Amino acid sequence: MREKTKEFLKKNLIGFLLGIVSACTISVIAATYFPSNDVTYDNTESGLVSTNVQGAIDEIYTECTKEPTASDQIIELLPDNPDELYKDDKGNIRYYGKNPNNYLYFNCTDNNDKTTCELWRIIGVIDGKIKIKRNNKIGNKNWSSNSFSNNWENSDLQIYLNNEYYNSINEPYKGMISEETYYLGGPTESNQNLLTASGYYDVERSNIVYAGNPISIKQYIGLIYPSDYGYATGSSCLSAPLSLYANNNCYNNYLYKKDQEIWLQTPDASANETAALVMKFGYVYYKGAISEDRPVFPTLYLSSEVQITGGDGSKTNPYELSI
Repeated sequence: MREKTKEFLKKNLIGFLLGIVSACTISVIAATYFPSNDVTYDNTESGLVSTNVQGAIDEIYTECTKEPTASDQIIELLPDNPDELYKDDKGNIRYYGKNPNNYLYFNCTDNNDKTTCELWRIIGVIDGKIKIKRNNKIGNKNWSSNSFSNNWENSDLQIYLNNEYYNSINEPYKGMISEETYYLGGPTESNQNLLTASGYYDVERSNIVYAGNPISIKQYIGLIYPSDYGYATGSSCLSAPLSLYANNNCYNNYLYKKDQEIWLQTPDASANETAALVMKFGYVYYKGAISEDRPVFPTLYLSSEVQITGGDGSKTNPYELSI
């Protein structure tokens, strides 16, 4: 029987291992049938590192028993929450609507006293990592005091967010922040009033920038993109330009702040003295003078090691995090 089992594994190891994984009983089977490492196989297409049966079983067992990350946990909610979560046309998972259950506690002064915590919102799982935004502004600030340079890399706001503000974050939350690439591509005069959320997403990640400006930057803290704002409304907003004043559908999302003109991450690619903002009437605008003070809502990506350990995402019971 043992020799027949070995021969079967040589021919169909992957199918056999997948069957084991479904019950997550690898360790028992391994101890019973495979006490040695003498059976090897070609792992080229398996996605595994090990080339022997015992090692492969141990590898899969480790994978199937590890605690899910916060990203995994949000993705798992998708099928049962179609009114709050959806997969956009770029493959990202996003919360949408007026008030989805995407609240979380962050930057608590005392983890045992939730009244010391800040409320943040989960934008979604973007490029495989959870992206979050502070629910309340940290104040009104200029994008750049140099009114003729919308180079985000050297702007007052970028320097403030990634130095003074970042260093003010309490542990363990500061350790949960992942340094990520933020894109700095922007629309031109010819397409600013034509772009949908999907169009903005592509432009943000393009090399269309004002002369001399970088196309991306690595940073800990940033701002939301125009595309984040558009996708947060869901399908009702996706077919119309975000800069269309009459497009009332795009106002209906949790990122909109009534009567506030909030700064966005994206510089104007046609002029060096302006950047994107959401107007108080709800549309995206690209004539925001960068030297003017406007509300700032910090945005960041969580490290892949972060897990959701409590709460249900509602405003009265926000998610709790650990790492």
